[in-house]
Amino acid sequence: MSAALRHGSYMTAATDLWSPARALVRTGLASLGEDGDIRVARSLAAVAASKGGGQHVMRHAAVVLLASQPPAWLWVAVNTEGVERAYIPQPDLDALSWLEGTLDDVLVEARRLVGDPDGADLAKEVGDAAEEVVVAALRAEGKEPVHVARISDGYGYDVDVSEGPVRFLEVKSAGPKTLTRFHLSRHEFDTSVRRGDAWCLVQVVFETSAFVADRITAADVNCIRELPASALRGLVPADSSVFRWENSALITPPPDAWRSSTLEPDPSFVRPGFAVVRSDS
Repeated sequence: MSAALRHGSYMTAATDLWSPARALVRTGLASLGEDGDIRVARSLAAVAASKGGGQHVMRHAAVVLLASQPPAWLWVAVNTEGVERAYIPQPDLDALSWLEGTLDDVLVEARRLVGDPDGADLAKEVGDAAEEVVVAALRAEGKEPVHVARISDGYGYDVDVSEGPVRFLEVKSAGPKTLTRFHLSRHEFDTSVRRGDAWCLVQVVFETSAFVADRITAADVNCIRELPASALRGLVPADSSVFRWENSALITPPPDAWRSSTLEPDPSFVRPGFAVVRSDS
């Protein structure tokens, strides 16, 4: 950078050279060796050695940069089904607009490269947050729920309410793009059959903001709704000689199967955001 600035050309004077240089060092893509040589990470060197066209090279450079410092929303916006742009903040989408046409491919490849940092399971973290929302809402109503999912996964439900006709709550989390479906284990279904109308599935639908926020509050909850055990039983086919589901199933109830919950998020509810929890893991 110093050598370029000493050159004194108009292009050098008009270009911010220090910011990208510092960013490359900060993310580990470049370093200065003890001998004074500049060392470039193999992933970035491979891009520089690429013989493709300019747009081709820039696409691969974008993958390397995103993987070296992944944004908090990458684990949410990109999944096995593709890219859900609703989970990408608009300013970030605007900044990435120059990749339009290949943006989804870039994000999928970057997500594949970063994997799950430190073994963190974002889906579990979002599910835990949904359970906490339900527990806080019940306590705000003056009830004393037991968060049994914190004790064991073997109950077949997540929250035990000691009073009322519905006592066993299985909590599912969702975002704006996933609220139409949920995964249910065979054990959870069998428990719903055994417990009957005392068992209920409760879905907490988070706003898009929850997936990139530093902290999650009641304002990040879009709604809470319920699927009674009786409605669930009507959606699952009985075991037969030609069909039997074992570990889990993906269930997509019709819209009219859901009912609004009487639970309201506790206005004082607050917890660390998903990105904060991952960075602390």
